Amino acid sequence: MRLWRRRDLAMLGAGMVVPVSSFAATDKTADKATGKAAPPPGPDLPVPASGSLRFRIMRNGNVIGTHGLTFTQKGRTDLPPPTAAPTPAATKPGPAKPPPVLGPLTVRVVIDIAVKLGPIPLYRYNNESTEIWDGDILSSFTSKTNDNGVHTKVMAHRDGGTLWVETIKEKYAAPEGAIVTTYWNPRTLTAPLIDNIDGKLLHAKIAQLGPETIAAANGDHIAATHYAASGDLSVHLWYAEDKPKPGETPPPQHWVGLALTGSDGSHITYELL
Repeated sequence: MRLWRRRDLAMLGAGMVVPVSSFAATDKTADKATGKAAPPPGPDLPVPASGSLRFRIMRNGNVIGTHGLTFTQKGRTDLPPPTAAPTPAATKPGPAKPPPVLGPLTVRVVIDIAVKLGPIPLYRYNNESTEIWDGDILSSFTSKTNDNGVHTKVMAHRDGGTLWVETIKEKYAAPEGAIVTTYWNPRTLTAPLIDNIDGKLLHAKIAQLGPETIAAANGDHIAATHYAASGDLSVHLWYAEDKPKPGETPPPQHWVGLALTGSDGSHITYELL
C-alpha cells in the first residue's frame, strides 16, 4: 500500500482549468528585466510570525498524521517590541538603531503518517527535511524519506551560484530559481520545482481555479485561492493572503491547504492547525 508516490496521483476536482504558469520567470529574472532592485533578502519570504506551521493530514475523513514546519532565523523580528513607558532619557532624540542583520533562514519539515486497521499498522510514512535560505536564495536542502520501508534521500547545495541536486541515482544542476516541493513558499506556483522525495526535476503546470473558502482543523473557515498542479506534479494547493505591510504590493500569501488522491484512490487533505 503506497499513498505518496507523486507520479501515481490523480488530479482532484473538475471544471475549467486555465494554465497560468509553467516555469514562469523567478523574481530575480523579473528584476533583471525591469532594472528594479531586488526585494530585501529574508523578510520577503512568507515566514509565520509564530515561527511554525502545522497541518493535520486526513484520509477519507480520518486523521492519519501531521505535517509540521518550523522556521528559525537569527535577527528576525516580525512582531513589534513591547511599548515601554517613556522616561526623560528616552524622550531625547538619539541615533536610529540599524535594523538587525538577518542570518540564514532554516526551515525544518517533519511529516509523519500512520494508516491502521484497528491496532494493526497498514502503512507508515515519514519525511524529514531541512532547507537553508540565504536571503531569498535557496542555498541547501536535505531530505530523508521512509515510505513504508522504501528509503530515499535527496541533497542539494549551492556552488558558484548553481544549485546542485544529488540523489542515489543522479546529480544535476537545477534551473535558476528552482525550489523544492515543500509548498510553504508561494513561489511553488511560479518556480521550477524539485521533488523533495526523490529529487527529480518536475515539469508541472499550475492553474488558478479561483477564490474558495476552506475549513481549518478547528472548524474556522479560511478565504483562500485554489491552485491545481498537473503534469509531473498532481496536487491541489490553497494559499491565503496576509495583511499587507507598508510597501507590499501585492500582499504576501501563506500556505493553508492541500489535497490529492493517493495511488490507492484515497482522498488526502490537509487542514491547518
